[in-house]
Amino acid sequence: MSTSPPRPLMLFDGVCNLCNAAVQWVLARDPEGRIHFASLQSDAAAGELAKHDAVPRPVPDSFILIDDHGVRVRSSAAIGVARHLGFPYSLLALGLIIPRPVRDAVYAVVARNRYRWFGRRESCLVPTAENAARFLDADEEPRVDAGGTDPARTDEVGRGRASIRAWLPRLAIAYALVYMAPFPLTLLAYLSQIPFVGEIPGLGAVVGTVVGLHGVVMTPIVEGFGTWVFGRGVSPVATGSGDTSFQYADVGIDVMLAVVIATGWTVGSRGRRVGATTVDVSRTLARYYLATTMLFSGWIKAFPLQFPLPGPDRLIQPYGDSSPMGLAWTFLGASVGYQVFAGLSELLGGYLLLWRRTSALGALASVAVLTNVVAVNVFYDVPVKLFSGHLLLVALFLVAPEVPRLVGLLVFNLPAAARRIVPSWHGTARTAGWMMTVHLVFVGVVTSVHVTSNLAMSRTRGVLAKPDPLVGIYRVEAFEQDGVVGRENEDTARWVRVGLNTFVGTIQRASGDAIRMRSVVDGEAGTMSFFERGVQPPIEPMFRFTVVEPGVLRLEGVFEGKSTVVVMRKDERGTLLRNRGFRWINEFPFNR
Repeated sequence: MSTSPPRPLMLFDGVCNLCNAAVQWVLARDPEGRIHFASLQSDAAAGELAKHDAVPRPVPDSFILIDDHGVRVRSSAAIGVARHLGFPYSLLALGLIIPRPVRDAVYAVVARNRYRWFGRRESCLVPTAENAARFLDADEEPRVDAGGTDPARTDEVGRGRASIRAWLPRLAIAYALVYMAPFPLTLLAYLSQIPFVGEIPGLGAVVGTVVGLHGVVMTPIVEGFGTWVFGRGVSPVATGSGDTSFQYADVGIDVMLAVVIATGWTVGSRGRRVGATTVDVSRTLARYYLATTMLFSGWIKAFPLQFPLPGPDRLIQPYGDSSPMGLAWTFLGASVGYQVFAGLSELLGGYLLLWRRTSALGALASVAVLTNVVAVNVFYDVPVKLFSGHLLLVALFLVAPEVPRLVGLLVFNLPAAARRIVPSWHGTARTAGWMMTVHLVFVGVVTSVHVTSNLAMSRTRGVLAKPDPLVGIYRVEAFEQDGVVGRENEDTARWVRVGLNTFVGTIQRASGDAIRMRSVVDGEAGTMSFFERGVQPPIEPMFRFTVVEPGVLRLEGVFEGKSTVVVMRKDERGTLLRNRGFRWINEFPFNR
């Protein structure tokens, strides 16, 4: 026997916040009253289900649709409701192309965790007088929730064996801890910055040994694995790149270690959920790791030091000769204000992460900032992709538990239940007080270290540094090489401009080529050298120079194996990029 209701009937969990929000959503989009409703806890729902033989057993406790197609459950029921609402919601029926087991698996995850994520009501929904005619159970007394069968609780019963749901969170925790190692031991470096403590004899050596132990153990393992993977030797050579073969091999080792740890941990725990204390401790370590990294990066931008103002070496280099990374560095360094803004954004996320009450907001701010950082690194080929990508993963790891509450609040307009913010391992109030004191001291030390160190660097090579009188753009007035003077030299050899910076110089030839090289300038000794990036500077200085008159230099030496004499005069006109400045009012776009 089968009797279909006169209109589609949506049966929902009357005490589930998410289900009730779904009912309100459907009501707002079905003003014609095509769909009727009843809570699954009502006698009316039981009566309707009794009319159908094709009801799945056990009966789903979250959502059922009864219409002219019979009884539909899980994802098929949701798609069926969308089709009854008409265009454009009926377009969701395209989801039928996804295999039902896949759709139902996603649905089951949400249904199983709906109480924990979105909360529950104390009693079933009471319809308004305006909508009462559409609720079959409107005349019934509201059912009070007496605990019921919380799917989050029933799902925890009988987990006697390892399962994928128990393994995945352990894998995330294991990988985060393995990747962050040797953190938090690296925080010991701050001890040397504490007054009196940093003066303890041998403290630096002890800290270096403790922190370096991780490298002593892991480096040979990573080198062996990297040699096997890449077919050549890899080593942890400091080149300024964070995406070397060694570092990719290191990540591969971390992945394998995390899989082994998570598997053994899951089997040993017989598939039980990860304990609350374990989760809290791992998240605390991740918070401090991400926070200290964001503070380091934020302070160096806030002063600003990470992206230097485009110097003479950059200013005479054609755009087309820039690498993508070089162009990004010029763009970011050209505006002190933008760099400071970026640094303050990172500092905001870092400091919010240090306080448990604001950690969720700090993680969200960090996700926003790091997403942009990763995008710049990827699309401008900046070799910090591995590190910045992992920082973003750590931020997402911290945000993940808050996603259901955020979705409920921002998407379904549900109230967000308060979350416990006091760790279970704080113990007594006195212990908590001591830990808060230590925390405040730590924040103060970290802040003072970054402020003082970056302030000192700003005075030597940043915006507060005294300008070097030799730094500038020079126009070559005379050029002689191997006795050949002026224009008789080939264009591929003759210099026309020189961009001289503190550690970098660019030589522009008559052919238009601009060669950017490292430079070493000793104003007191009157020596200057240019050499390729990545190689050691020459033992003997390449040029000796004299100041002919203010702003005019005469260089004599050997360049590219040839005796070379250069006379060059500083161009005081400057460049548009550095001199344009800022305008609130622009009658026309000044796009040059």
